[in-house]
Amino acid sequence: MKTAAKILTTMCLLIATSAQANLIANGGFQTCNFSDWDTYTDGGVNTVRNGDFNIINNAGECQAEINIDFTDGATAFTANTLSTDLDLTAATNSQLWLSFDWDFSGFDNESGDADWFFVNFINDLGEMVGADGELGFLIDPTSAYGAGTFSMMLDSSINNQAGWFLDFNLEGGVTGDSFSSTLLIDNITLTAIPTDVPTPPLTALLLLGTAALFTRRSQSIRTH
Repeated sequence: MKTAAKILTTMCLLIATSAQANLIANGGFQTCNFSDWDTYTDGGVNTVRNGDFNIINNAGECQAEINIDFTDGATAFTANTLSTDLDLTAATNSQLWLSFDWDFSGFDNESGDADWFFVNFINDLGEMVGADGELGFLIDPTSAYGAGTFSMMLDSSINNQAGWFLDFNLEGGVTGDSFSSTLLIDNITLTAIPTDVPTPPLTALLLLGTAALFTRRSQSIRTH
């Protein structure tokens, strides 16, 4: 590839990167601790964890672990919550895209009375809110073990809000097996994608196309 095309490609990649910003600090737990996060046990913030909250460190690749385990000294009677506050005031003329990985496992019987988890926003009124900005959840309460990636564009009504939180909740059930469940969370991103700038890929194609034509014309002139 000619030098001009290389430069244009680099510029377009920089444009695409700078056009997006992650609004969640330490969303990948890259610090390998709970900085920028709060831990709640039965509503008490940053209480003694006793194994309720851990950082799993795999050779520097870290993720958050939330536990309900009464046989291992867990203090939660009803719920453990991992929470981070959100500043969405910078999301003017943007679309918000939320994504995270989750893994829910354990030894309960997965019935309706078993351990369960759910994910939600908390708005400035203290209400649980879903991706549509209405009362609800991002992931509905479930006792079914499994794993997956949540990825969704949020409703524009969530833009420019202040005093909101993102919560990951693990609650103990009431069955005889409700004593040990784990929720792993990682790769949490809330991306603000501007809607008032040209699409970088299209810009890149136009610029690269112009560069290619210019290079071909220059080569043609030199050979004649």
